[in-house]
Amino acid sequence: NYSNIKFQFIGIENIHVMRSSLQKMLEVCELTSPSMSDFLWGLENSGWLKHIKAIMDAGIFIAKAVAEEGVSVLVHCSDGWDRTAQVCSVASLLLDPYYRTIK
Repeated sequence: NYSNIKFQFIGIENIHVMRSSLQKMLEVCELTSPSMSDFLWGLENSGWLKHIKAIMDAGIFIAKAVAEEGVSVLVHCSDGWDRTAQVCSVASLLLDPYYRTIK
């Protein structure tokens, strides 16, 4: 038990849920001449943007912890091969000045 540890559960869905959501979103994108309302309804019901938001929120959380609080972060998911890489990649991009600077 470490008193200086802050545990944060993010709740990003597993790869199987993500894959199903992506498939639904792709089906919406493959519709021939959908109305705007049909497209938006399908996109919303796919859940895809909810998953992307969860990954982005987690990346922002990590970047703020490192940049603003100056703390080290350990990222772990139950299987360690999809969410961990996605979240750490987003955080790395947010923390790298090269990707935050418009020249």
